[in-house]
Amino acid sequence: MPESKRVTLPTNVKPLRYRLTLEPDLDDFTFKGAESIEVEIVDATREITLNCVEIEVRSCKLTGASGEGQSPLGTHFDESRETVMFQFDSEIPPGKARLEIEFTGELNDKLRGFYRSHYTDTDGAQRFMATTQFEATDARRAFPCWDEPAIKATFQLTLVFPSELVAISNMPVSGEIEQSSGLKQVSFEDTPLMSTYLLAFVIGDLAAIEQEAEDGTIIRVWATRGKEEQGRFAL
Repeated sequence: MPESKRVTLPTNVKPLRYRLTLEPDLDDFTFKGAESIEVEIVDATREITLNCVEIEVRSCKLTGASGEGQSPLGTHFDESRETVMFQFDSEIPPGKARLEIEFTGELNDKLRGFYRSHYTDTDGAQRFMATTQFEATDARRAFPCWDEPAIKATFQLTLVFPSELVAISNMPVSGEIEQSSGLKQVSFEDTPLMSTYLLAFVIGDLAAIEQEAEDGTIIRVWATRGKEEQGRFAL
């Protein structure tokens, strides 16, 4: 059999929980993000490697179980393997740790990762929304992560966007805060343990129709505003 060309991440570190904040700009089609990842160091190491592509890492900090933090001596990208490796000065012992990363990216038009989508509204004007397509390995285009289906964690997502828009994701909204400059911050409940490609979110001028199922479950059909009634039959 031919040798596999599959690229997989080292198994010395595994993620447990992501706390992820993303703020898209629908005017210049960029986004900025920050994440705090609870990880388990399985084997002592000086290196942590994640999947990452088309993302610019602005900062990184690792805090160990002792509470001491350290920034990497070097940050190395491998475009062919779609990875970023953080090299630290001192060895990280086995146990729990927290990896904090700040980054920026582009809301691309490639229908993959965190991307922009356009449509014509009911007034005939062109509008944009920010949405995701992570299956099977494109979450790495939205945030540095362990982007392999076999590696699972929980995700707590926060989105920052213009107040007149709406955001939906895998989980119910847990909180909403109005910010300055016409922005709001919407947070969602933690997801179940799952792969990165199952995480999904949309930000846009959206509206929904809903109905209660026999068991009490609320079912919603979302659409761009003005077209939500087209989902009535499906509902």
